[in-house]
Amino acid sequence: MGRETYHIPERFLRQLWKHQQFSTRNLRTTDGKSIEIISPGKFNQDGGPDFTGAVIRINGLTYRGEVEIHQRNDEWFQHRHHEDAKYNSVVLHVVLHKEISSTLPTTLSKRTVPVLALDQYLISEYKSIWERMILDERAERLVTIKCFQKNGNIEPTDIKKWLEKLAVERIELKVRRFEERLKEIIDEQRLHIKEPPPRYGDIPFGINPEDLPQPIFKYSKTDFRKIEVWERLLYEGVMEALGYSKNQEPFLKLARNLSPNFFSDSIDLSLTKDQILHIEAILFGAAGFLIVPGKEMDNESKKYLNSLRSIWKEYRKLYRKEFLKESDWQFFRLRPENFPTVRLAGASRFVVKFLQNRILKLIVQITKSTGQDSKDKYSELEQIFTIPADGYWITHFRFGETSKITLKTLIGKSRADEIILNAVIPICLLYARIFKDKDFRTETLKIFDHCPPLSDNTITKIISSQLIRSKFKLSSAKLQQGALQCYKFYCAEEKCGECSVGKLAF
Repeated sequence: MGRETYHIPERFLRQLWKHQQFSTRNLRTTDGKSIEIISPGKFNQDGGPDFTGAVIRINGLTYRGEVEIHQRNDEWFQHRHHEDAKYNSVVLHVVLHKEISSTLPTTLSKRTVPVLALDQYLISEYKSIWERMILDERAERLVTIKCFQKNGNIEPTDIKKWLEKLAVERIELKVRRFEERLKEIIDEQRLHIKEPPPRYGDIPFGINPEDLPQPIFKYSKTDFRKIEVWERLLYEGVMEALGYSKNQEPFLKLARNLSPNFFSDSIDLSLTKDQILHIEAILFGAAGFLIVPGKEMDNESKKYLNSLRSIWKEYRKLYRKEFLKESDWQFFRLRPENFPTVRLAGASRFVVKFLQNRILKLIVQITKSTGQDSKDKYSELEQIFTIPADGYWITHFRFGETSKITLKTLIGKSRADEIILNAVIPICLLYARIFKDKDFRTETLKIFDHCPPLSDNTITKIISSQLIRSKFKLSSAKLQQGALQCYKFYCAEEKCGECSVGKLAF
């Protein structure tokens, strides 16, 4: 039976590329250039090219970028990748079949993309490759932790105790990350006010000054007592948590480009209703969403966008940082209520609340209060970060089209829970550590114990089914955090000898 009778689905072609199951010697592009695959890249489960971070040498020049995979070369144009900025960094288009008369792909930036046709380099017949790809995919889906066959008799109390310990370990990693950022913010403020760095003293003859390490600032209690550095840290933490898993990076970048000071210095804070619109215009403008759209829009969207553009035109003159692009934001495989446009609308309303209130001071007061139990304190914290939908955003998830359902919140309860867990708790623990406030730390940890579980993901499902085995549920965020830490730092690394459960199992 000839090869052409077999059609390999694209997901198996991705497996083929990922595992390099073809002859990699003497590879050439369809137009005759030599190819050496240094790294195939990492599979991308979101929108955009199939593999990111690939390193490919073409005709002796090394390129780092993305790889897109299709059955045929013309699918590049059928899928309109030539009109999508996400594909500007593709360095190689990998296809199954070589087509005699085929136009090389081009990017939106007008660059030509080389093409590699795999059919002439396949080691075995398509059918056997297909069967192996199916087995490989199945094996990756059904990955098991190493102790799975041996942990059935381990007491649930032993597992739970270990997960609770790991949860504190995971929170500690978050605390350290925020501590590093806090010091960076302090350093930025020092440089902004032209504070001279400490001198090295005399440099010995023969040492190049450029080889010396950067001067290290020392931090005093006075540095840490500045409320504005803590508020900026909290603001950035909230914005990053708003990014969901797929948009954390652009949200954090936007927060660092648009500090709270930019809003307070640029906007007339006596504005009432218009204040939200001004902040929204700034956020959407710097995020790259206020460009003239190329598609038809409903009338309400046209009117709303025009008002935002008009406001942004004035603030743009004051903005000195990097502009993000719409292609930096991920919509693919997100529920509409988690779209970055909805979150940015929520962020604009949070910024108003943030500028009008001392949010950090309020969080400290709630946490320290003696007349409430931890459950009530948690509910109060949740209310701070919950933002109801209003105006345009009740009926729209993104610019351009009316939604079929009514949106109730821009930042809902589940997102508020993420903010508390990933920003509020670690920042409060850091605050307690720096100021040696044991009572504040104790109360913060009690609130941590009351954080409800977040949505299940692949890792928590694996730990639930293969380690816990229905002996108990991951009924709190604390246990979930422990499960994530266990899998990522022990199971995935096969460090069973350092794992309390692994020691019992083996």
